Amino acid sequence: MAEETEGHDNVAEAAAANVNPAAVALALLVPLAAFACAAAITAAQAQLPPTPQPIGLPPTPAPVTSSGPPASGQLQGRGISSANPLQGVTSPASRIPRITQSNVAIELADFARIPPSDGNPPLAKLNFLFSAADGSGRLFVNDMRGKIYVIKDGVVLSTPFLDLANAGVPLFFSSGGTNSEVGLLTFAFHPDFNHKGAPGYGKFYTLAAQGSQLVDDGSVPIFRGPKMPPHHFNVLSEWSVDPRNPNRIDPSSRREILRLAAHSDDHGGGQLGFNPDASPRDPDYGLLYISVGDGGNTVWDGGKVEEYHLAQDMTSAFGKILRINPLRSGNRSYSVPATNPFVRAKNVLPEIWASGLRNPERFSWDRGGAGKMLIADIGQTTVEEINLGQAGANYGWGLYEGDFLVDHLDEHHLTALPGGKPPKGFTFPVAVYGHADGQAVTGGFVYRGKSIPELVGKYVFGDLATGALFYADAASLESGARTPLFKLRLFYHGTEEALTDVIKSNRADLRLGLGEDGEIYLLTKTDGGIRKIMRHTH
Repeated sequence: MAEETEGHDNVAEAAAANVNPAAVALALLVPLAAFACAAAITAAQAQLPPTPQPIGLPPTPAPVTSSGPPASGQLQGRGISSANPLQGVTSPASRIPRITQSNVAIELADFARIPPSDGNPPLAKLNFLFSAADGSGRLFVNDMRGKIYVIKDGVVLSTPFLDLANAGVPLFFSSGGTNSEVGLLTFAFHPDFNHKGAPGYGKFYTLAAQGSQLVDDGSVPIFRGPKMPPHHFNVLSEWSVDPRNPNRIDPSSRREILRLAAHSDDHGGGQLGFNPDASPRDPDYGLLYISVGDGGNTVWDGGKVEEYHLAQDMTSAFGKILRINPLRSGNRSYSVPATNPFVRAKNVLPEIWASGLRNPERFSWDRGGAGKMLIADIGQTTVEEINLGQAGANYGWGLYEGDFLVDHLDEHHLTALPGGKPPKGFTFPVAVYGHADGQAVTGGFVYRGKSIPELVGKYVFGDLATGALFYADAASLESGARTPLFKLRLFYHGTEEALTDVIKSNRADLRLGLGEDGEIYLLTKTDGGIRKIMRHTH
């Protein structure tokens, strides 16, 4: 187990530091094009607010490394206007390569259907499917409306593994509609779930929405956003399996760990996960990764892109991947690993493992090969990203969308960097696609199953809205490279057709899940259906 340090001392309260973001200079653009620096700075400053906003505007964002904050003058750029001389003659969209149609074909095999939680579509808001990695072969899938089901030998057990309504979770709620990201979001099993006598034996974790009226009794940290009271809290909780029934959670075992004060109904929480490649002697063993979006698409509210700049604010949990040891530590609800990249940095939340993300709904590790961590980050209007997980990485949002500078006053206006090279302190995606091929990326898994030999070693993922499935060679997903993507051919009952046609909906609401045997499953909210991908035989 990794050496640990105590949690933060109200570092989140430092977000109100008196630094005026209007003074930000685009110094990183100087080595890229010195002749354009003065004009770029003028254009950038013209679109930033002249004075700090009263709530939520963080200190001037700057790249932070594991050794601490950057040296004086090492400032980040912001989106710049059309007056910028660096603007290329080609549009950003034209620089994003189209996905290549492959000849690899898969068959969608009906596997299970979750009991409907509403009489109208979406019938069951399926959001995640995973195994307990305990050798049982069971699958677990959540309906965002508050239930987690067990699938055993292909049969959905009638009694849920967990039912938040019957577990006395205060103020739990799930918003309606397919787009809403509020409810029972995700879950994870501790790697010691099946190891009797270990501290994590039988432990299970959920991230779920609870009302803004929750009373703060001071027992757990609250990561605050720009609005208090918030729209809702996303609450991380620990549960224990019922010792009398391995297919049930003890509803009285809930222990709250932390809260995220989400200021809107989207981008407030993503996924929970433990590194499956870490052995008990590995410093990463038993450490919980928590992906958190930037808190919401602020264009819908005030017309500005990422208005609160939370993804680059290192005193904020939003727009980040956090890493903690979720087990109780003395009188603290969790502890921060000493191996986290920012535990010794000033004015930085020590829980932060990586930053600069917009809506990282999904991440996963390759359970073979080099064991890479891959993060799918949903873009704003132009670029859908796959990022290579690296401790301390800053993936650029909301300064960059893909490798383009963001204009905070116009979500459709992006500025191409010469050569597309990331400035110092930033990590750019290892694979991207544009909105000519989809609308919102949903992450998947590196295929290590046996059903489809052609996909072994390929990272299989998809587009949430269209239902298209893509793959990339996992071994080629390396920093500094841009790996080509390929589109899979989909067959259902022997006929090639789009997933939206299969479920008879113009929106797929696709999510991917993984079985203990390495096989991949597709989840669709509209019909509450689960389908397994198999090899298509002509």
